Amino acid sequence: MRLWLPDLPGTLGRVAAAIGRANGDVIGIEILERGAGMAIDELTVVLPDEVTHETLIAEVATVEGVAIEDVHAVAPGRPDQSVLALEVAARIMESAPVDRARTACEAVRGMLESDWCVMVVDGHDEPLASSGEVPDLAWLAAFIEGAAHLSDDAAHEHTPSDMAWARLRDAGATIVCGRVKGAFRLRERRHLTLIARIVAAAVSTQ
Repeated sequence: MRLWLPDLPGTLGRVAAAIGRANGDVIGIEILERGAGMAIDELTVVLPDEVTHETLIAEVATVEGVAIEDVHAVAPGRPDQSVLALEVAARIMESAPVDRARTACEAVRGMLESDWCVMVVDGHDEPLASSGEVPDLAWLAAFIEGAAHLSDDAAHEHTPSDMAWARLRDAGATIVCGRVKGAFRLRERRHLTLIARIVAAAVSTQ
């Protein structure tokens, strides 16, 4: 459950109480972004079989100032984003060198719940690896070239909300993800930037 809420003491407690009234159990909290007096939080909630998402949404919607961006199911036992990022790094490094680009795309796609992920090499028409249905590569390459001069934080600000990307430093490549439902938030983009540093050291683009 991804929420916008006033960045004020007690607000998250009121949300947790609303979830409790729906017989939900909060087992994970990620603060994805903060600013302008608001916070964007992602809560992992376990619901009994007899409780619907609609019941949960109705209870949380009663909390003043809170807006619900998205609610969706995740795999049982899915770890929080920080642990998941470490698992992704481990999967990449444990893969055979020839498989690391493909493993990176698949693992990053799962970590960010993206619809697609691709690794684009500078000056090449074909991707080094991909996962999912990737959009037009010529458009992606043009976008990356146009944004290459930006710092990491500026790049986040000037990237469409449904796309996240990070340069593989000194590797002449970029990893790009996209999803139809739900904007990428700052914490997710920063996780991708850090994973890209590991991928750059682990993957050969030659």
